[in-house]
Amino acid sequence: MASEAVKGKQLQDIEMAVIGNAFCLLIAAAGLLAGTMAANLSLEYWREDIVPLAITVFMGIRLLRNLMDAMTLYQELPPRKVRHPHREDAQRRENVQPESVVTAQIPAVSTASGLSPEQVVEEVVKRIESQKADVAKKNKFTN
Repeated sequence: MASEAVKGKQLQDIEMAVIGNAFCLLIAAAGLLAGTMAANLSLEYWREDIVPLAITVFMGIRLLRNLMDAMTLYQELPPRKVRHPHREDAQRRENVQPESVVTAQIPAVSTASGLSPEQVVEEVVKRIESQKADVAKKNKFTN
C-alpha cells in the first residue's frame, strides 16, 4: 500500500514536471520567436539569441526525459477498473409492471360517443374550419 502511494506521488510529481517543462519550453520558444534570428530570418544571428536557444534546447531535453519517465511509470501500473454507471444502473433496475399501473394507462378508444371513424374525421374537420374562421375574424378586426 505504501509503494502504491509512493508511485502515485511519483506520477503526480512527474506529471507536474512535464507540465512545468512544457510551459517553460513554450516561453523559451516565444523568446526565440521574438529574437533576432526570427526577425531577420537568418541563422547567422544565433550568437545574439544564444540564451533563448540554450533554454529551448535544455527544456526540450528535460521535457522528453520527463515524458519518457511518465510513460514507463504508466506502463508499470495495473489497468484501472473502468466504472460504467449506466451498466450498474441497468443491473439495479427492475422490470416493474404492477397491476396498478395497468389501471392508470390510457384506455382504448371508447365507443360511448357512438361515432364511427368517418364521423370523427368530419368533427375534426369542422373544428379546424371553425378555428380558421375565428382567426380570420380576429385578423379582420386587427387590420
